[in-house]
Amino acid sequence: MEDSLELSYGDKLLINEMIVLPTQKYDREKDQWLPDSHTIFLSVKIKEGSDDYHKSNYTINEVTNFLESLLNLECCVDFT
Repeated sequence: MEDSLELSYGDKLLINEMIVLPTQKYDREKDQWLPDSHTIFLSVKIKEGSDDYHKSNYTINEVTNFLESLLNLECCVDFT
């Protein structure tokens, strides 16, 4: 994931923290919750000293959409 961010955003975005949690879906036929996928919670920092240090240059939605399309998983991104 870091390589993909680097290809798209250069070395300007740094991953502070990443948590991957499993998700589940309810199966009515079996009457139970079954493993479904995963959700990635990502804390991203814009590298200090870069020309794009102001957060307005990168939106949370832009980074989230990029990662979701790349990984085919739900992502929750936050800038720190």
